[in-house]
Amino acid sequence: MKKTGLRAVNLLAGCALLLAACSPALNWRTTQLKDAPLQALLPCDAQTAARPIELGLGQVQLSVVGCEARGATYAVSHFAVAEPARAAEALTFWQQAVLAQLKSAGGVAARLNAKGDGPWVPKGVLNLPQSLRITFEGQGPSGQNVVGHGLWFARLEGSGARVYHAVIYADKLGPAEAEMFFSGLQLQ
Repeated sequence: MKKTGLRAVNLLAGCALLLAACSPALNWRTTQLKDAPLQALLPCDAQTAARPIELGLGQVQLSVVGCEARGATYAVSHFAVAEPARAAEALTFWQQAVLAQLKSAGGVAARLNAKGDGPWVPKGVLNLPQSLRITFEGQGPSGQNVVGHGLWFARLEGSGARVYHAVIYADKLGPAEAEMFFSGLQLQ
């Protein structure tokens, strides 16, 4: 009787270990942005926020959806631009602002030229030179090393445009996670 109970406990423990080994490290789920026609694939429960910011074009209402998983921050942010002709300018300002946040020897984050970096213009996105995927590295506010996988693009929306930025901030390169995250962005 005692041997049967011990075997059952060992069997249950073995099954639990197998299930833990088979479970995904990140729990990817689709999130619909509430105020933009975009779905994002995030590895954790999303939080949302919105606030006005100054971004070289005057004040814009920035909306963000994101979460943290396994020490990395995943986020998608966006705002509307009244004049579509200014979408390229907005993307340039935004890229400069992100890269300037992470300091390096050159004063801004260093581009790493990782696999997949370069123009990013899927169907429905404005074909702008500023529609880019960039991997970069620098130092965070408390001096820690930060690697970023960033993506910037714009899309016509009504009589204006909406500009987007998807990013992962982590302490090391995560090319598989970046590929999953970026491939999960679906314009609607």
